[in-house]
Amino acid sequence: MFRYVLIIAGLILILSSLVFAQGEYGEYYFKFKIDSRDNLDKITRIISIDDVKGDTVYAYANFDEFTRFAQLGYSVTILPNPGSLISPKMADSPGMLTDWDSYPTYTAYVAMMDSFAINYPSLCQIVNFGTTNQGRALLIAKISANVSVEENEPEVLYTSSMHGDEVTGYVLMLRLINYLLTNYGIDTAVTTLVNNMEFWINPLANPDGTYRTGNNSVSGAIRGNYYGIDLNRNFPDAAMGAHPDGNDWQVETQAWMSFAAQHSFTLSANFHGGAEVVNYPWDCFSRLHPDNTWWVSVSRQYADTVHNHAVSGYMTYLNNGITNGYAWYPVYGGRQDYFNYFRGGRECTIELSDTKLLPAAQLPAHWEYNYRSLINYLRNALYGIRGLVTDASTGLPVAATVWVLNHDADSSRVFTDPQVGDYHRLIAPGTWNLKFTAPGYIDQTINGVVVTSNAATTVNVQLQPMANIPDLAFSMHNVATTHAGDTVAMKITLLNNGAGIATGTTGTLSTTDSYVTVIQNTSTYPTISALGGTGISTSDYQFVISPSCPEPHQIGFRLDLTANGGYSDTVMFNVTAGVDVENFETGNFTAYPWTFAGNGNWTITSSGPYEGNYSAKSGTITHSQTSQLQVIMNVAQAGTISFYYKVSSEASYDSLRFLIDNTLKGGWSGEVGWAMASYAVTAGSHTFKWIYKKDGSESNGSDCAWIDFITFPPLGQPLVITTTTLPNWTANFAYSQQLQATGGTGSKTWSDLYGNLIGTGLTLSTTGLLSGIPNAGTINFSARVQDQASAADTQALSFIVNPALHITTDSLTAAVVGAPYVVQLLATGCTG
Repeated sequence: MFRYVLIIAGLILILSSLVFAQGEYGEYYFKFKIDSRDNLDKITRIISIDDVKGDTVYAYANFDEFTRFAQLGYSVTILPNPGSLISPKMADSPGMLTDWDSYPTYTAYVAMMDSFAINYPSLCQIVNFGTTNQGRALLIAKISANVSVEENEPEVLYTSSMHGDEVTGYVLMLRLINYLLTNYGIDTAVTTLVNNMEFWINPLANPDGTYRTGNNSVSGAIRGNYYGIDLNRNFPDAAMGAHPDGNDWQVETQAWMSFAAQHSFTLSANFHGGAEVVNYPWDCFSRLHPDNTWWVSVSRQYADTVHNHAVSGYMTYLNNGITNGYAWYPVYGGRQDYFNYFRGGRECTIELSDTKLLPAAQLPAHWEYNYRSLINYLRNALYGIRGLVTDASTGLPVAATVWVLNHDADSSRVFTDPQVGDYHRLIAPGTWNLKFTAPGYIDQTINGVVVTSNAATTVNVQLQPMANIPDLAFSMHNVATTHAGDTVAMKITLLNNGAGIATGTTGTLSTTDSYVTVIQNTSTYPTISALGGTGISTSDYQFVISPSCPEPHQIGFRLDLTANGGYSDTVMFNVTAGVDVENFETGNFTAYPWTFAGNGNWTITSSGPYEGNYSAKSGTITHSQTSQLQVIMNVAQAGTISFYYKVSSEASYDSLRFLIDNTLKGGWSGEVGWAMASYAVTAGSHTFKWIYKKDGSESNGSDCAWIDFITFPPLGQPLVITTTTLPNWTANFAYSQQLQATGGTGSKTWSDLYGNLIGTGLTLSTTGLLSGIPNAGTINFSARVQDQASAADTQALSFIVNPALHITTDSLTAAVVGAPYVVQLLATGCTG
């Protein structure tokens, strides 16, 4: 322990001196060794991994990140900041960039971007979509043959240098803009692309990081933004939640999220440096993207084309120039996965040069290596499946979702551009089935769509609008635990799937179940909005369950609905009697004998329950603490316990755990939406425990867990026959013994399990009375008892029925007068 403290203290001391020595850069570049790649998942949540070569990790950290990383105890080697290694050639004006062998000053960059729009007004517009902390502009060039018109064509996006010290792509993107504009109308390939797609090219995504030391030089550039935050760890993440790095969204991140929401990008790439490889999704999931075959193909095409035009050894890293992101090292909060998962796009990350701040004289060579691949990659946006989705009645564009059936997963569906209605589904060759959905329209499925290589298959769809009427469906009821003999009050929630608002709704409840009597059968409902609106009955329905109802027993109900405008419909649903459910709808923990342990009590929350209005949420805790919720129950018969859970935590480290009698049954971590778990339970007393547990560092997501709708196995004392012996008896005399059992649910029914009492003169009634006039002999039989919940127990019983009493002495010996006389009389049979 003492040595561990010294390591931490030493690293922080080193770091403190670096703040003084390198504080102008605001971040630290270093390397260290790991003993297992399994450690990367933990490390990448604390610092920004830059590369992993064998057992050596290269990484960046700001002061806070380095301080937290020091607690892990690794021995680090501080490296020179890559942005400080050279003072590259700079260009003060656009005219000095004509040979593309220098980096622009910030002023020259802005002037060059503006000149593109000035010189090519019919092809190019420059959009300022955000402002950095230091007041610099986030600029992007829009290039299209009809630049002011939204058309049926794919939108494609290139962006570079969100890591401010990785600037090879910065100049290459400026040159690509120039190449497209100057070659339009001259080069057939360029002209075709500009005529058929909408280019968006952002050369510099992090100007504050690139011009860290001032607007006149990129020397001293840093990876992070003005605050030292890695922008490529700052986006919402599919695995780690809204703020995977624990920081607020930076102004640059917010600008990109807003910009992406205003567009429908079909294909994009994010340019970096420090390696030479095409990195395709996912970065945050170990599982492959549903379109992994397509991703490998387009990545391979990029790298192979580069190999045909580059010097030997360029872009051959990892799998000869391509890699799955997670297989290289996991990244959470990256923009690549954000665009793919949340925006319906297709984005990869392309690392252009091993050297981050490339000597300016090498920039023309890197253009030569890459420019054909840059063009070819975007050409893929014209392939796959494309078309228009319009309203069948009006012909207007529809904001629809396009699904590839039996293929799409992890949000790989795409969307139409709502302004035009066009969609572009990039996909590998094959035969596919598509489904088109949109709120207020009837779904449409088109089967057998054939896709071939390097070609587009057009599928135009006209969606039929739904009629402007409600379409009411049963959503849920609020009945949790109910048993035979109960009088039950019930509220019903209706769901409106239709395009019309439901007003004046009334529901009439009925059942044909002989064990149930409905005593309050009507209720009104509030106005229920269209397309997914819900409404809860304004008063309770009530019904009575007969005491003789078996358990568990499913009760079928019918609800006849009417609403204004002549609407009528019937919905069916079930309520199960004899099942114990905790759905926390009491708004507290009083329904069952709940207890708490650990460092923070669980609470009831109304935010996002699985069903109803409430769920249970783990308490607020910090590192190396737990929040525990448990209940001890007597289980009447073997069955299952099931529950719904949700987790938002640091994946693999902070987790929800479920235990039965302190034996771990399941555990979940990361970002997990509502899901069900179910486990077998034997009869008897059991402790059910839910624990949210944190490790020694880091927090991600909401840092908690939720549970809801727990269905317990049949509760109560187990059904047990307590009669274990029976008295012996005598033939021809009436026999009557009541068998006894404890526990179970409801009434009990007895039987002679194997029919062994037949021919003995005895019978076992359904109430457990063993009676009759028995025959002599040994009687062996198995008694069975079953309760209303179908739980049962058996007991083997045995007793002897002796023959009837018979005096066997039939004569006596002679006696002598005056002498004592003793004779033993004899008898057989009888009992005792």
